[in-house]
Amino acid sequence: MDKLALLPLIGAIYLLTRGMDAKEAFLVYFLPILTLIPAYYDTKLISGIPEFTFWSSALIPIAFVWIVNEKLEGYKFSWIDVIIILHVVFIFYAQFEATGYKDAQKIVFREILKRVVPFFMLKAIIANPKQRIKALMTITILGAIVSFFMLYEFRFYNNLLDSIIRKLWPTWVPWDGTMSRYGFKRAAGSFAHPISAGYFFAMTAPIAFWLWKQELFKDNRIGLIVFALNVFGVITSISRAPIAGLMLGAVIIWFGWSRTKSLSGTFLTLIAIISLSMMVPKFVEYVSVKRSHAQTQDQENAAYRKEMLDNYLEIIAEKPTWGYGRYTFPVVKGQKSIDNEYLFIAITSGLNNLAIYIAIIVVVLVRLVLFASRHTYDSPQGRLAWVLIAAWVSAIFTQATVYSGMQTTHYFFMIAAISEALVLTRGQAFLPLANPIMNNPKEDHYGYNFSRTL
Repeated sequence: MDKLALLPLIGAIYLLTRGMDAKEAFLVYFLPILTLIPAYYDTKLISGIPEFTFWSSALIPIAFVWIVNEKLEGYKFSWIDVIIILHVVFIFYAQFEATGYKDAQKIVFREILKRVVPFFMLKAIIANPKQRIKALMTITILGAIVSFFMLYEFRFYNNLLDSIIRKLWPTWVPWDGTMSRYGFKRAAGSFAHPISAGYFFAMTAPIAFWLWKQELFKDNRIGLIVFALNVFGVITSISRAPIAGLMLGAVIIWFGWSRTKSLSGTFLTLIAIISLSMMVPKFVEYVSVKRSHAQTQDQENAAYRKEMLDNYLEIIAEKPTWGYGRYTFPVVKGQKSIDNEYLFIAITSGLNNLAIYIAIIVVVLVRLVLFASRHTYDSPQGRLAWVLIAAWVSAIFTQATVYSGMQTTHYFFMIAAISEALVLTRGQAFLPLANPIMNNPKEDHYGYNFSRTL
């Protein structure tokens, strides 16, 4: 039954041979499979080649057609493309140094499909005026569907997005534990872990907020429901870092959308200084205890992360250039779970690759901030830029407490793709469809083709 993971391959081939173009298939076929079906179910087809998952089976034919038949239609080069490719090359070579070509080729195959292909394809899709809003709506609606199931899981302790497939699967599958807080199940939905689910929604909820506020759904009540469900996705995960990331994103949007940024910035600076002066000493005291002396489960988790950093920084110092590879790094004091994406990259592929990863983060953030600063506070393009900044900062913050695996890696690089497409098209591809004047310049002329000026 594990060969069920190959069914999306057949479905993708059918759609593509029936005339659907690759970018359309990416939106209406690949994204639903990626988002709604857990990514940890895989199958071995032939010895020596990488395992297939539901999402990779769906993506391979689509990517092949887009590259070979459609000649990268819609793609526009930017220098961040080179940095992302270099990031994956470093992952490959680090594993090659650690365990040889066999493991390295499997990992690079998977990482290309997780990081490079979604970034390139969505960047091309978003740059197309006919597909821009559809892509953003698809992402947020899929998030709303997952969140709907997570609300049930949160209350009734049954993950319907996972349990049905798990019963059919012939082999043992990881991620089957039940975690709870405050009498409720920490919902994970189609993601590997509740914190990963919360991380996903911390990125999508700001985009859903923009779609709702721009009234881009036919019925704006639907936009409100989609936004609310994406927020509930963060809440039902009961994960502190994504919730804090979402709150931080809300502050960024409030600042970016405000008419008087100097006054707002001054207010936020004062609040930040007061809050940090009160919270930092208590936080340091909170995490400074050993796990054995922790008084609560939450304090034990915080202590675990501090001990993890202390322990693994010494390990990184022994092999700083290329790291230890994905599956061969030494486990210190039984801490197998590396709950920090930056630490994980440094351990597995070295400090050089961590620097490249941080360069990706900084380049995307700086380009978005510069773009947003060139637009008025109430322009749709500028507001979208601030929303993407909020999503990006939420992701940066959350990755300090979680390994960015499974679907969250795809979506992290897809947020980068949306941001880069916004900057490359100078916002022209993001004019709201609901505004006929902005999207149809001919309607803004009268009589003798004089431009109407307000």
